[in-house]
Amino acid sequence: MPVVIGAAALTRAVARFEPRGAGLSVGRALLAAAQLAVLVFNQDADLFVATREHPTGVDCGGVRAAALPCATADAPLVGRIAAVAVLLVVASGYRPRWTCVPHWYVTAGLAMTMPMANGGDKIAQIATMLLVPLCLGDDRVWQWGPVVRPLAANWRGVAFAALVVLRGQLCLVYAYAGLSKLGDPLWRQGSAMSVVFADPYFGLAREVHDLVAPALSWYWPMALLGWSVIAAQLVIAVAVLGGPRARALAFALGLCLHLGIALLMNLPLFTLAVLGMLVVGCAPTRRWDAGSGVLERAR
Repeated sequence: MPVVIGAAALTRAVARFEPRGAGLSVGRALLAAAQLAVLVFNQDADLFVATREHPTGVDCGGVRAAALPCATADAPLVGRIAAVAVLLVVASGYRPRWTCVPHWYVTAGLAMTMPMANGGDKIAQIATMLLVPLCLGDDRVWQWGPVVRPLAANWRGVAFAALVVLRGQLCLVYAYAGLSKLGDPLWRQGSAMSVVFADPYFGLAREVHDLVAPALSWYWPMALLGWSVIAAQLVIAVAVLGGPRARALAFALGLCLHLGIALLMNLPLFTLAVLGMLVVGCAPTRRWDAGSGVLERAR
């Protein structure tokens, strides 16, 4: 009987499900903006760094040959212009049904072919893939416009499943980040943040580091800061699977955490990508009232 009741409740939830809201629109725009910034502020030599395995800087082995950087390898400027055009249209919110697949294609192409792709690129690749089922049923001209009718029945279940998987992916990302730190003696002992801030590539800017250098040797402030990062990541991992209030807490913690990463560790594009996924996963959802056909906030 509990299985039957659970299945009936799930069926009702899917029938009333409505993912199209400000969270989905803002999240897509942030993900597009992150990749736009990657292309606008970096030259090909910065993105596709030559390695021993990939002397041209582009990894086009296997299925990667179909990616945009590989398909336009003979005319890289054409590929860059095409990618920027797609991302600009996505960020504008025009025709989400028709732009969601090109958005994923451009984002995944960059993440797959860059030998030294960072965490933000990989997160954007996963997020844009999961946004495809959420957007294919959206027949609006602009994603910022009002929702006047439910998704077609054949798209509601797919969109519902995609959002559940996206939240599960967020849970895994933050759970792995927090638990992996617990396995590191530096994080457990409390000195990891001092090491992170001193990193020549991802740490504090030299001027800022020199200014706060004495404070970096204070054990308890640095230890508490490091342990609070672990705690925030583990709380986010659990809360993102909860109800609206729990997800609001997850987003608030994630916003503070990633703004700190962007400002202190010089990783603004990573922050944009992760916040885009967080906005989609944590935003309040709405549902259609079965009797009146009016949108209401889900509880």
